[in-house]
Amino acid sequence: MSVRAFDGEVQDRVSSAARLGRLRVARVLFIATVLSGATLMWIAPRPPLCDLPQHAAQVALLRDLIAGTSPWASIVRVNFFTPYLAGPLLTLLLSHAMPIPAAFKVLLTGAYLAFTRCAVLLRKHFRGDERLDWLFIPGFFGFAFAWGFITYLVAAPIGLLFILFADRYALAPSSRRALGLVLLGVAVFFSHGLVFLFACAVGALMLAIRQRRIAPIARAIGPYLLLGALAIVYAAVTTGHDVLIALANYLPHPSWGAMGRRPSEFVLYPLTSNGSFRHDPLIVLFALFMFAAPWILGDRLNPRSRATLIPFAVIVAIYAFVPDIAMKTAYLYQRFAVFILATYALMFRAPVPLANRSAVRETSVWLVLMCGTWIYLGVQAVRMEQFAAESARFETILDAMAPGQRALSLIFLKRSDAYDSQVAYMHYPLWYQAERHGFVDMNFAWFIPEIVRLRAGQLPAVSPNFELSPQRFDWKRDGARKYRYFVVRDTAPLPAGFFANDECEVKLVRTAGDWSLYERGGCGE
Repeated sequence: MSVRAFDGEVQDRVSSAARLGRLRVARVLFIATVLSGATLMWIAPRPPLCDLPQHAAQVALLRDLIAGTSPWASIVRVNFFTPYLAGPLLTLLLSHAMPIPAAFKVLLTGAYLAFTRCAVLLRKHFRGDERLDWLFIPGFFGFAFAWGFITYLVAAPIGLLFILFADRYALAPSSRRALGLVLLGVAVFFSHGLVFLFACAVGALMLAIRQRRIAPIARAIGPYLLLGALAIVYAAVTTGHDVLIALANYLPHPSWGAMGRRPSEFVLYPLTSNGSFRHDPLIVLFALFMFAAPWILGDRLNPRSRATLIPFAVIVAIYAFVPDIAMKTAYLYQRFAVFILATYALMFRAPVPLANRSAVRETSVWLVLMCGTWIYLGVQAVRMEQFAAESARFETILDAMAPGQRALSLIFLKRSDAYDSQVAYMHYPLWYQAERHGFVDMNFAWFIPEIVRLRAGQLPAVSPNFELSPQRFDWKRDGARKYRYFVVRDTAPLPAGFFANDECEVKLVRTAGDWSLYERGGCGE
């Protein structure tokens, strides 16, 4: 061996060793960052996630109904045949050992850690570039998180795990793998129906691409036929339900919204929502950089397997063709933003040999991804802390409410300046139901997928969409005589005569900042 060749070999080994050292340091910092992200759930006593109070209220109702102590058993019932089963049941179990807000924090922490872990497992399965694992962290805290789609977030990691099992089955179908896939698919279904449909679509397409020919595809399609049958049975059971018919009067028909906004939403919603962080230039730049990172690193789309492209392709199709509102459900396509960055990263493989790539470029990209993630999580943490201070005044209102009463939520000021969210307080009075065994309208018990539903004939006058425009309140039309409490949040006192009626006296009993509590007094017969 010549001296020049020997020097080149030594240099290559030194370069490889240096790169290995950088990867080990990056891995330690990645794990530390993942764990630090889990602390976000614990900063505010009641996190500013829009729908979280409604889900907490559902669990409180469920616990009391099962225990036989609910004062609302005459108007609601338990619905175990629902694709929203996993999240409420897990929280119910946790609530026997801790308060309901803490139980949801544990649930969200577990969902976040499981999501990042399942994304890493999928990346390893696809032999993707581990340097892109940083994309798995921020994506959990985007649109679905800000809106408090708790059951959806719980289902997200199970959906990723299903895709992993589905591809293993597609590569080597067997009866044992088929059984495992069906059982996992049932778990996804009873976690969230939309995640179930997404995961099954990805799995079926992977099977078609891996097997290629009609005959082997037909022999292996059985698990998906069984899972499809489960979805059909559920649809048949719910079709024609009295609540579903009633909802037709209150919720709009399928709507696609403003199609021109979807490309920008595709980039921003993994980190933001339509009510949070959208105008923060650092977050916008960081979102763009994460999409550019694989190309800057010199990665290329996986040349050996088109199956790695399927999850991201399905997400793109959802953003292109799925309505904004359908099936009496809003924000259909937007919530899939939680999968955008994860499925995007899965498509790429690192160049070979890596030792020949620019160490400066690689280190620079890693530093930007790492620092950007820290800044993003830091912004979330600071705003969570500010929200904790901003929302503390609600305790004064909650402390003034006797347990086990019926209340009406009148939230005119839904915005949180502290968390930069337009909707953080929309359902906030539902914490009274979650913690004091009351019942608050508008209530998610209206909706078909919920684990606790209103009984037939018990639908209140206050219906879905009331929370969007409480100014339309009318004492007679809304049956307000049944409510003992009226919880109000607004920047100014209610106008004189807002509660005007010829039946009952209503008086202001407590104020705290933007919050006001009104109580119904005696009513004439």
